[in-house]
Amino acid sequence: MPILRSTFGATFAAVAILAAAAGASAQDPVEITVRFVHVNDVDRMDADSGGAGGIAKIAAVRAMAEAAFGDPVLFTYGGDMISPSLMSSLDHGAHMVDLFNRIGLQYAALGNHEFDFGPEVLLERLAEAQYTVLGTNVRLNGEPLPGTVDTAIVEMGPVKIGLFGLTTPDTAEIASPGPDIQFLDPVETAVETAAALRAEGAHLVIALTHVDLDEDFAQLDAADVDFILGGHNHEIQAFYDGVNGVLESTSQGTHVAILDLAVTLTPQEDGSTGVSFVPEVQFVSTVDVEPDPEAAAAVQAYLDKLDEALNVEIGTTETELDSRRATVRSQEAAIGKLIADAMRAATGADVAITNGGGIRADRTYPAGTVLTRRDILSELPFGNVTVLLEVDGATIREALENGVSRIEDGAGRFPQVSGLSFRFDPSAPAGSRVSEVMVGDEPLFDSNTYRLATNDYMASGGDGYAMFVGKPVLIDAAAGTLMASQVIQYVEAAGTIAPVVEGRIRQ
Repeated sequence: MPILRSTFGATFAAVAILAAAAGASAQDPVEITVRFVHVNDVDRMDADSGGAGGIAKIAAVRAMAEAAFGDPVLFTYGGDMISPSLMSSLDHGAHMVDLFNRIGLQYAALGNHEFDFGPEVLLERLAEAQYTVLGTNVRLNGEPLPGTVDTAIVEMGPVKIGLFGLTTPDTAEIASPGPDIQFLDPVETAVETAAALRAEGAHLVIALTHVDLDEDFAQLDAADVDFILGGHNHEIQAFYDGVNGVLESTSQGTHVAILDLAVTLTPQEDGSTGVSFVPEVQFVSTVDVEPDPEAAAAVQAYLDKLDEALNVEIGTTETELDSRRATVRSQEAAIGKLIADAMRAATGADVAITNGGGIRADRTYPAGTVLTRRDILSELPFGNVTVLLEVDGATIREALENGVSRIEDGAGRFPQVSGLSFRFDPSAPAGSRVSEVMVGDEPLFDSNTYRLATNDYMASGGDGYAMFVGKPVLIDAAAGTLMASQVIQYVEAAGTIAPVVEGRIRQ
């Protein structure tokens, strides 16, 4: 019996799905099982505090899956690799490409986080990759992105498997791809590409995707795709309706998906080949998996480098700092105040606005905590720099409206501010929620000109801050300083800090 849009909690060690596919007429049929090992959204190289995930455990599961199968497997990836992480703030994700090269990744889609450091960095990482990157709907000035291919056909015994990869078009807003990169419609691309792969003789068509789950299902409805191996949603997903299916394996390698397709190829009287398959999916928890020794050694070498660079004390906080996702995306946060104050001080701005979604460590620091470089880079892992814009008051008001426009969704655009205060009503319609905006001790005047410090991601329109695009630039990204460096220097200069929630943002 098919399982429809089933989502399994992360506590499950393994889940199996079996479903019968429609048979073809039996005329000297050939039967073969092909196996995929799939992970997605892995930017952390080591295991979490509970012992799950990380490169070495993924490598171990892949090796066990291949050994148990007895034949080669296809090792695939659903996007988001080079960011965000502590190490990526130092090397822009080069360590992750190296580690996935070492453990034999074969095919990958591009995720939105591949574009966090801009197109030039991505091109460097693509040149380093020893696996095939499928960028089917990604274009650079209308051409395929260098270092990627649109499709691949892999022969596993007699079965020809067509592969392609899709990236969410939201990347244009939630990352930093630059103006020259375009993202084609995923569903339209899937329809055209699947048809082309069938015409090339593919018996199975598999899409590696990094899109919202609704877009995955839209592809299943519209395109001749047999299975989607996905990413982006950070959940265990498994669906099969007797015709086609989709799966995704949480994130960080806490679970590894193993997909077996028992394929039957049946010669037809007209010379064509009938194809049917029965899928079986397992989600393997990596909590108790023994890490692969060689991969673990490679990871440890990077961790040692990271420790040396980051385990440097910079100052003490006398007050609690709360960077939990629910806090920084919904209300004034002391750590948001610290970051915005550091940006404003470093640039001499009148006001500073930074997005709560860029504050990422998701933890609390008790009063008395001695802060390190590691702490700050954990909070600000994207490598953003602070830019200085000249804007009028109306633009600031519009930016604040954008910042609170999706508070009910926990969106990362929520503003953490310095040099200004405001009130908002979350029950009011989006776009009409902000009131009582003050710059210092004076009301905000729409016609006045202000010097605004923000991050380069927001300045380029990220997280819906399109009102910043085209404004006069006083300090651009090339001349700007890393946000994390400004915060580190701010704390170092003070020695002791004591930020508190003081009513900058009120409801």
